[in-house]
Amino acid sequence: MFNLCLFVLPLAGAAAVTIIARDQLFAYEYSEAGARAISARVEKLNASLIQVDFDRQRQWDNMVAMELMANDPAAARGFLLSGAEMLPPRSAAVLRRAAADGAGDAAIEVAALQLLLPGTRERYQANVQLLSLRPSASPTAAATSETLGDPRDFELMARALLTEPETDPLQFILAGFSLGLAGDMSARMDSGAVALLAATRREDFPDALADELHALLSQAMPITTFRTAAQVASEEGGAPGDFDNASVAFAASVAPEAAARVRAMLAEIGDISAATSTVAAAAMLTHASSIADLPRLRLIAQTAGDRAAAAAKRLPRDGRLLSAARGELEFNRDLTLAAGAVALALAGLLFGVLFKLVQAARAGIRSLNHEDDYEDSELLEISTNNWRPL
Repeated sequence: MFNLCLFVLPLAGAAAVTIIARDQLFAYEYSEAGARAISARVEKLNASLIQVDFDRQRQWDNMVAMELMANDPAAARGFLLSGAEMLPPRSAAVLRRAAADGAGDAAIEVAALQLLLPGTRERYQANVQLLSLRPSASPTAAATSETLGDPRDFELMARALLTEPETDPLQFILAGFSLGLAGDMSARMDSGAVALLAATRREDFPDALADELHALLSQAMPITTFRTAAQVASEEGGAPGDFDNASVAFAASVAPEAAARVRAMLAEIGDISAATSTVAAAAMLTHASSIADLPRLRLIAQTAGDRAAAAAKRLPRDGRLLSAARGELEFNRDLTLAAGAVALALAGLLFGVLFKLVQAARAGIRSLNHEDDYEDSELLEISTNNWRPL
């Protein structure tokens, strides 16, 4: 039984891990308690960017100043709000007291401004709108309406794609989605498409994510099908690349199920953009290794906000940013069965070990009892001197 359980345990554990990955059973949903914990983790990640411990305040000030010079107010505010972890203890205590008053990031921002050098403070106030002056918004505020182009732009891309088959179809497909040719698009989906296109143009965009993205878009709108449909549509008049013909061909070539997955992906990216900015969302996407990482990035953006924008811009792409999001495991029928098999195998192993320990203890007690019997009995001495020949 012990050997059988020892064989079943790793198999059941591997099955449980496979089911969790297959069904994406980790739920990354926003909560107030989780928001504070994730925000604190992101602040510590920003603090890891401090290289010289004895001059932390000057380095913190320089990071804020560099982001202001780069015209990135989200990252500048992110480093400013992360001061509780980045600054030396005495200055950090000032920000922690401001946070303890319950006024939120607006109070922390005002307190942190007083710790900046005068030049950096003036530049910050001139280029960044203070949170205390901004209208209130929830972490999941709707994204502003953005598109990837108008029908004229779509027509130009369609003609280029039809005349040059080696053209990358990513922007063309995203533009078609943005124009609503593959189903209804909300404002946050449009914003997500803009951020995704900006991310794919970055040199540090992950190859694995790019391959998965191209595969999904190819399933949603096969280019070969589009070319054939455009030729058929042009038989009634006009060129295949004209907007009227290309739009009809695009809509006719869309695979509904794959298109729904694309819209859901764009909505998640749109949430990231709404919680930070388009530039920050593009930077955060470079930390993902697959589309399955998007819910984690969305949760980080919604909870850490500008702190996440700063971390995404400066941290290496080694998975540390993703590790800041901790999801909650949901159980389905398959996972429950796998977990039950793991529990039974563990119980069998423990029972086998305890059984052998009890057996060993009983054997030890019996051997001690036999030794005591020998000590209490009278032994006869037999020697060769007591023997005589007959």
